[in-house]
Amino acid sequence: MTVAFSRTLPVGRFETWTEKPPFEFHQVTQVHGTEIVSVETLPAEADGMILSWEDMDRPVAIKTADCLPVVILGEKGVVCVHAGWRGLAGEILSRPEVSLIRPYAAFIGPFIHDCCFEVSEDFAQNFPESPLLESENRFFFDLGEEARKQLLSVNPEMAIDVSDACTCCDRKLHSYRRNKPNQRNWNLYIKG
Repeated sequence: MTVAFSRTLPVGRFETWTEKPPFEFHQVTQVHGTEIVSVETLPAEADGMILSWEDMDRPVAIKTADCLPVVILGEKGVVCVHAGWRGLAGEILSRPEVSLIRPYAAFIGPFIHDCCFEVSEDFAQNFPESPLLESENRFFFDLGEEARKQLLSVNPEMAIDVSDACTCCDRKLHSYRRNKPNQRNWNLYIKG
């Protein structure tokens, strides 16, 4: 088992594993949507979990290949989210469930950065308030900045830390864009 990325958070830590961890954890069946469910409803199809600090009896896992793993810390608990471009277009990070934990900080783990996330020009219609980046007649989109913008729109005082690790550039991490694998990165939030 390989831990390819690790970050200490204000409460606990975040780790990205390149294989399924050999211990128990909470997870949802991810569907590239906007649903956030409570841990009591697991198993469930969703793209986020909300847990009180008392419910954090084991780590929370978010699987990604290029999407954003987002951990939102709050006074009353944590929300862990899988946010692809579809989830961001559906404003998953602005869902009312997030405000229930009284959020104060967020961490966005390794994801595909704008250096590698090439899109078509009509992709802009998904995010009318966010410009595409253009380079040599090619278009790119900054998912991390879009996520930051959504988090701050609901919580203007939130401290947000965004990983500079790009899943497509960093060969230690799995990337759908780079090599179309069936493999996923297992992003874990572990209460400290």
